[in-house]
Amino acid sequence: MSISPERINRVVDLLTKAAVKQYHHRIELSPDAEDDVFLQVEVGLNVVMEDLEQAEKQREEYVSEIQRKNQEIADRAAMALRELSTPIISVWDGVLALPIIGMVDTVRGSEMMEQLLARVASDQAEYVVIDITGVAVVDTRTADSFIRMSEAVRLVGAQCFLTGISPAIAQTIAQLGIDTSRIRTLRRLSDALKVVFEELGLKAAAQSNLSK
Repeated sequence: MSISPERINRVVDLLTKAAVKQYHHRIELSPDAEDDVFLQVEVGLNVVMEDLEQAEKQREEYVSEIQRKNQEIADRAAMALRELSTPIISVWDGVLALPIIGMVDTVRGSEMMEQLLARVASDQAEYVVIDITGVAVVDTRTADSFIRMSEAVRLVGAQCFLTGISPAIAQTIAQLGIDTSRIRTLRRLSDALKVVFEELGLKAAAQSNLSK
């Protein structure tokens, strides 16, 4: 049986493409090709290439699904980390505290403000204490974000205390020339909570007197 060089070259070319995972190629069979042993080899190779192509598609779909699930896990982990980095504590009915620890960049500052305002609205909070004792380094942008956060809380109807202001942070705020007259500042978180509880007690006493 004589096999033409062209047919042999087509088989070699197909195997070369299979080696680099180009499984979509096939050997073009001539309609008038003789039914010989080599034709069966060509047909068999086409079947193998089709099977490999299907297997590769399934593998890609599987890998894509794994990547999607991994991304979902990463997104959930990032969300959990953001929530942990913004530990909004419900100290009392209508009283929230936000102790901030670590570095505060623009992204984290925006996220904290968004989450804090959402909690103020959902809890119908009357008082919010933002404590920055755990913030070691404060630049002009960070200091400005604390002031804007306090102002935003006030604008949604809650009274805001800013506590834990170190001398360095106070100097930075002063250099910014920001008006802090509408922001209640105290040295410690506990000091602010003491004031809050005293005011809540006064309100409760006043309401009790009115009801008599």
